Amino acid sequence: MGVMRRNLLLVLALFSVLCLSAHAEVTPQQVTDPEYMINGGYSEAAAEEVYIIKNRIDGKPAEPLYQTKTSNNKFVRFLKNCYSYLDPSQDSEQRYHHDIKQYPSWSDL
Repeated sequence: MGVMRRNLLLVLALFSVLCLSAHAEVTPQQVTDPEYMINGGYSEAAAEEVYIIKNRIDGKPAEPLYQTKTSNNKFVRFLKNCYSYLDPSQDSEQRYHHDIKQYPSWSDL
């Protein structure tokens, strides 16, 4: 009878050790890190948006993480800027990462 109790106690102790869960602590700063987000399956654009929003909240400059490919042709850039000025759903390279002004100006072109 004593051997059976000892075996039962050992089995219960082993079972309780196996049932303990391991808790990994991840802070919100680590979860919203761009590299962590990209490795987690998010796109570069989503990681960049989170990075920009975090910087705006902290009062830091909101600069892009990744540089987009731009044309060196001034005429093509002018046409793109004109089109993005006329169609607000298009993201302009100059206005995309800056605060939106309440009034249009010539610098938008």
